[in-house]
Amino acid sequence: MAEVVVSKDQFNEFVKRMEQGFHHADQRHNDLLAAMNERFTQADQRHNDLLGTINQRFDQVDRRFDQIDQQRQEDRQAMMQQRQEDRQVMMQQFQQVDQRHSDLLAAMNQRFAQHEARLVSMENWMRTTFVTVALVAVGVAAQLFYTLLRFGLKPPTP
Repeated sequence: MAEVVVSKDQFNEFVKRMEQGFHHADQRHNDLLAAMNERFTQADQRHNDLLGTINQRFDQVDRRFDQIDQQRQEDRQAMMQQRQEDRQVMMQQFQQVDQRHSDLLAAMNQRFAQHEARLVSMENWMRTTFVTVALVAVGVAAQLFYTLLRFGLKPPTP
């Protein structure tokens, strides 16, 4: 190829246009960087907003779990209190049953003692009656024997 000779003015003009092109490219590059920085700033802001929303939701969930846990604790305490009260009522009922049982046993023992005393009294009355009847029978037999002897009847002799 053949060399083309250019004048100094043409060369300076060429350099000037090149510098303008570079300047224009630098300007475009700076504009793109500014746009990218703005987009990154918007993305960061959106990311921070989303993180804030997520943290807010997690806080709500944590509060709800705390409420549920507190309610569960209160329910457990109420249930334990009710269980304790039920146990006390049951123990009182058992004590009442034991007291009634003791009273009933005492009454039964008293009645058995009364019946035993009556039986002993009847046994004594029967012994007394038997002795009395025996004495009366011996007396009647003696009176009959005496009467028979008086009329001259003699007992059979063997």
